[in-house]
Amino acid sequence: MTVRLGKPILVTGIGITIAFTLGETLNSTLSEIGSWGIFGAIALGAGIWFWQKPNTKIDFSHPTPLSLEKVKQAISKAENIINYLAKEDPNQDLTPLKTSLSQLNQEFSRQDLKIAITGARKTGKTALKKLLESGNFGESVAFMETEPLLTLDSTANQKKALASDLVLYLINGDLSDSEWQILQQFDRMHQRVILLLNKQDRLPAETREEILLSLKQRLKETIPSHHILAIAAAPEPLKVRQHQSNGEIKEWTETQTVVIDPLDNHLRQIIEQEKSELVLGTIWRQALELAKETKQLLNQSRRKKALPVIEQYQWIAATATFANPLAALDLVLAAATNAQMLVDLGAIYQQKMSLEQAKTAMTTLGKMMVQLGMVEVTTQALGTILKGNAITYIAGGTVQGIGAAYLTRLAGLSLIEYFQEQEINEQLNNDWNWTSLQNKVKQVWEQNQRLAFLQDFVKQTSARWSAFSG
Repeated sequence: MTVRLGKPILVTGIGITIAFTLGETLNSTLSEIGSWGIFGAIALGAGIWFWQKPNTKIDFSHPTPLSLEKVKQAISKAENIINYLAKEDPNQDLTPLKTSLSQLNQEFSRQDLKIAITGARKTGKTALKKLLESGNFGESVAFMETEPLLTLDSTANQKKALASDLVLYLINGDLSDSEWQILQQFDRMHQRVILLLNKQDRLPAETREEILLSLKQRLKETIPSHHILAIAAAPEPLKVRQHQSNGEIKEWTETQTVVIDPLDNHLRQIIEQEKSELVLGTIWRQALELAKETKQLLNQSRRKKALPVIEQYQWIAATATFANPLAALDLVLAAATNAQMLVDLGAIYQQKMSLEQAKTAMTTLGKMMVQLGMVEVTTQALGTILKGNAITYIAGGTVQGIGAAYLTRLAGLSLIEYFQEQEINEQLNNDWNWTSLQNKVKQVWEQNQRLAFLQDFVKQTSARWSAFSG
C-alpha cells in the first residue's frame, strides 16, 4: 500500500506477474463476493491478512511540571504555525486565530478563576454547585457544571472541563476504568483535579475509608492524596425508628448535615496560594488548542497542494510500467522517481530532505509494503476486476501499470497522513518514526480498498492507458 514505491513500483511489476497466477484460481469465487470480499478473501487465502492493531501503550507517566518558559514556548509554537499559514495560504482569514493569540498573551494577568464541576450522571454535580455558589468565594471565582461524562458526548464535555482552571471531579464509589483514563488524560494536560467521593452518607464508615484508601493508592502518581476528599453535598434524610414503652413503633426522618467543609477549606487555600499556577495551566492548554486548530487549517491547505503531486507521480508510475510490463523498468529509476515524490511532498509539508535520504526512506517503505502483503492483494484484486474487460485484459502491462499507479497513490496518501502529524522542520531531516508511518499505511489501505473505489480507479487508469497507447 502506500509507500513510495521506490522499489514498490518495481516490486509491483514483478510481484504482479507472480501473484496474478494465484489470482486466477480465485476469480470464479471472488466474482460473487461483496465490496470488501475480493480484498478480504485474497488476503486470507494467501495467508497475509495480519492486520493486527498494534498494542497501543498509553503513556501514563506524570508530566513535567509546567513552567512559565514552557507556556511561552507553546504560545510561540502556535504563533509560528499561524505565520506559516499566512505565508502558504494568503487568502485564509486569520482574524479569529490572531485574536485568540492576542487573548492568550493577556491571560497572564487574569485574576479570576473558572472551576468546573464534572463527573458521571447522578454524582451530585448540581447540588455541589449550588452549595459552592452560596459559599462567598467572591466574584472572581466562577463555578460551572459540565454535562455528564461517560456519555456519547463525553469527549466534548472533557474539553469543557479542560478549559477551566480547576476541576472538581465527583464520584459515588470506586473509579471505573473509563473514569481512571479520563483522570490520566487530565493529568497529562496539566489539569489540576480535586477528586470528590460524594454521597458519603450512603456508605458505611468502614467502606468509605476503604474506598478513599484505594483511590489514593491507585492515583498516587496522578492526584496528590490531599486532593482526594469525601463529601456529602445533598445527604439523604435519615429514617429514625423508635420503640415506645407501650409497644408502638414511632418513625420519622431527620435531615443530615451537609459535609463540604474539607472541600471548602481546601478550595480557599488553593485559590489564595496557587491561582497563578492554575491560570498558567489553562493558558498552556489554550495555546495547544490554538496550535491544533491552526495546524488543521494548514494541513487542509497543504493537502490541496499535495494531491496533484501524488496524481502526477501515480500516472508516471503507470505509464512507465505500461511501457515495461515484464518488469524491465530499472530499479534505480523506479526508486529515484518515488524518491522525488517524497522530496516534493516533504517540501509542501516543510519536511526538508535530500534526494539520497528520500531514496533510502523509499526503499524501507517498499519493503514495508511488501511485508504487509499489499502487492499480492492489490494484484489479485486487479486481475479479478480486469478479467471482466477482455480488451483491457489483453494488454500485458495493464495489471502492472494500474497496480503501480494505485500503490503509488496509497503511498502518497500515507505520507500526507504522516507529515500532517510532524513538527515543521526546515533542516535536513532523516529521523523517521517507522511505526507511526506503518500505522498510516495500514489506515490509508483500509480506507481505499473498497471494490467500488478500485473499480473506479481502474476506469480512470484504463482511460489514461488508452490515451497513452493511442
